[in-house]
Amino acid sequence: MEDEIQIIEYKDVDLSNSVLIEAFPTVGLVSSIAGHFLVEQLKLDEIGTISSRYFMPAAVIHNGVPSPPVRIYASKKICGSTGDCDQIVVIISEFMPSVDIIKPVANMILSWAQKKKCSHIVTLEGTHALNPKKPKTYGVATTQKMKDILKKYSIEETKEGMITGITGVLLFEGARLKQDVLCLLAEAHSSYPDSRAAALLVETLDKMLPGVEIDTKPLYKEADDIELKIRSFIKQAQPTAPSSVPLPAQMYG
Repeated sequence: MEDEIQIIEYKDVDLSNSVLIEAFPTVGLVSSIAGHFLVEQLKLDEIGTISSRYFMPAAVIHNGVPSPPVRIYASKKICGSTGDCDQIVVIISEFMPSVDIIKPVANMILSWAQKKKCSHIVTLEGTHALNPKKPKTYGVATTQKMKDILKKYSIEETKEGMITGITGVLLFEGARLKQDVLCLLAEAHSSYPDSRAAALLVETLDKMLPGVEIDTKPLYKEADDIELKIRSFIKQAQPTAPSSVPLPAQMYG
């Protein structure tokens, strides 16, 4: 099956020492919201796609341009006065692949990250909020190097639990292969898109990437409006309506 999954690069971009961010849908859609925000805020270039006949046959329309459902974006290298450079790559999707293809897709991402000499992978996840009024961000690391990053930025390490999907495979395969993978989990509401939880993830990334300036104010500013619209949609929905809730248009722009 892995032979039927391919990464297509539209342009050859030097991604050595970049941070690869994986943003497939999760609890509260926080990864999708955070991923889209990064793409818009940092004006990232679409540099490729992950393609497979097993993926949902759909096109994502943004600014009038059709794109595949799984896209790869990248920033330019941003270097400081000390010579240190930051660069991010974002793999984002509007859907979670079916169970039988999740592991091959994750393995493809791990292999591609090594091929492009990325420094490490950061996966964005949502987890059910234990205290909705004071949500926190947690972390899971596959190597000591990643554990040191959690400690450096005072991110509490998750000791027990289960993470499924693409992130789950990236973590256990990363640990097995001794490949640097870091998962950031934000406590989120599971019943509607949680922009505040997404903002927590983006703020954490901002601390970890001092060379990349990310302003989360717009995300917090839009949070109330986004959540009010979603709550209203849920309240007005008929019992026969689909259980999935579509994202409002502004989530993509």
